[in-house]
Amino acid sequence: MLNSCQKRLIYNLAYIPEHLPSYLCPFSDSEPCMDGGLLYYQAKEKISLMACPLPLNTKGPELYSHVNSLVRELKPAELGCISPVPLDVHGYKPVRTEYDLYYCLDLNNILSGPKLRNMLKRASSEVHISVGRDFTRDHLELLRKFIEFKGLDQEKALFFHRIPEYLSHSDTALVIEARTIRDNSLVAYDILETGSRLFAFYLFNITGKKSRDIPGVNDLLLQEAINQARKLDKKYINMGLGINPGIVSFKAKWGAYPFLAYYFQQFQPAFSWKRFFGLKG
Repeated sequence: MLNSCQKRLIYNLAYIPEHLPSYLCPFSDSEPCMDGGLLYYQAKEKISLMACPLPLNTKGPELYSHVNSLVRELKPAELGCISPVPLDVHGYKPVRTEYDLYYCLDLNNILSGPKLRNMLKRASSEVHISVGRDFTRDHLELLRKFIEFKGLDQEKALFFHRIPEYLSHSDTALVIEARTIRDNSLVAYDILETGSRLFAFYLFNITGKKSRDIPGVNDLLLQEAINQARKLDKKYINMGLGINPGIVSFKAKWGAYPFLAYYFQQFQPAFSWKRFFGLKG
């Protein structure tokens, strides 16, 4: 469990969405804990470690030492790590590694070229934007169609299925939606998490077939996300991972830039023949 001081620390210093228990716990059925500046989530014998220290400090030797000390203490049967650097964990072998970059949008340095302004103007003639916290049957139906259209595998689909549960746990999440002016049908929505002092987090962009026929609708949603973040005195929006060139291009045209490496590693205990025979080393 986290105490009040640890919760304040997370609020003041969080810079990736995985730092926020209200975001990650509903997706992982886990309990948040802290060891110094490292946040981790514990579920039975599984540990999900956010090896992105609070405050941000990516000095290799110090981070390696802290991670290995914590893992020696916890001895998880399964270990997952998110880190700005690849990790070597003593007594464990990596079985999966993913690499990407987090992108950041500085709210004092937003780009707005003529092409983008034209896209916003065009989209605003077809849809209107509203902000709330309700997650209705319309949102669920669009989410179902989005999962089907993307052809998500079972693991990723299950993650998206839990969005309603996450929203029920978070008091700081906003649902920013686009509906057609003609018949008020829902065509797309974003989920923006605002539970950090300096950062807002651009978590999900759920789109439907109609939104793909309305150029600029996602830009219009992001413009409102920027407005909401500014109203709440945020300095940055963590725009999430690059994922693919199309998503990177969308973020970059607003001025988002890569600000932190993302390594996701899964580990399993390594078999040690020395330990098997009771030998040291």
